[in-house]
Amino acid sequence: MDGVRLTVEPEGAVVEVPRGTTLFEAARKLGIYITSDCGGHGECGKCFVRLRSQPRAPTDIDCRMLSQDRLDMGTRLSCRYVLEADTVVYIPPGKRRQNRFA
Repeated sequence: MDGVRLTVEPEGAVVEVPRGTTLFEAARKLGIYITSDCGGHGECGKCFVRLRSQPRAPTDIDCRMLSQDRLDMGTRLSCRYVLEADTVVYIPPGKRRQNRFA
């Protein structure tokens, strides 16, 4: 498998996933369900997280859904952020659903 590692802060949980997996899906493999009304389809803008490692340029959807200040701080929509390299992300407790049915 051509894998990449996702490290989620603050707990330091790590998962290896195939290159090309979205951050949204990789977090789910750790049992972390990021808040989203659209189910990770880039339509609601609620699944934003802050990249601790150097983020790639924002997508057009990131630019439509997030303020420039947030983009400058490394905030991206987790459903649109495709993992191409090892990545560290901060997902605050307020951006997490308690379970996959919430």
